[in-house]
Amino acid sequence: MLVKTLKRACLGFIIGVFVGNIIAVLTGTSSTGGITFASKKLLEMAGGSPVISMLLQSLFSGLYGAVCFAGMSFYDADRLPLAAATALHCALIVLLFIPISILLGWVSFVIETLIIAGCQIVGFFIIWLIMYSVYKKQVNELNELMNKKQDKTEE
Repeated sequence: MLVKTLKRACLGFIIGVFVGNIIAVLTGTSSTGGITFASKKLLEMAGGSPVISMLLQSLFSGLYGAVCFAGMSFYDADRLPLAAATALHCALIVLLFIPISILLGWVSFVIETLIIAGCQIVGFFIIWLIMYSVYKKQVNELNELMNKKQDKTEE
């Protein structure tokens, strides 16, 4: 399971870097109106260096992606109920999102952070409902197959 988690983390890091830089390009503009690869806040933290700010942007968005993907391993733990796995994964992502989004300047106000965190929580609840429904249907189908097999063996 550790190897699978590490593979997920590596894939998540790559995707996180890609998505994080797309977010930065879509939301970042310089004072001249051109596109930047980092927020104004991150550029200021990097001393105005676009290279350092882009490296920080890539590092932290990659870290966020790695944790998001590695957290999927909660669902592989046999002893962990679906609700607990979903809650742990959600908490991990939301609690990491808050400092990273503030640090990278993805959000500028506390209310924005809370709205996005709320959207993530709602999204996880929807995912849990979908997965619960799918698993419940599979269990019912397996029970029906077992009942049919028992009926045939009793005849």
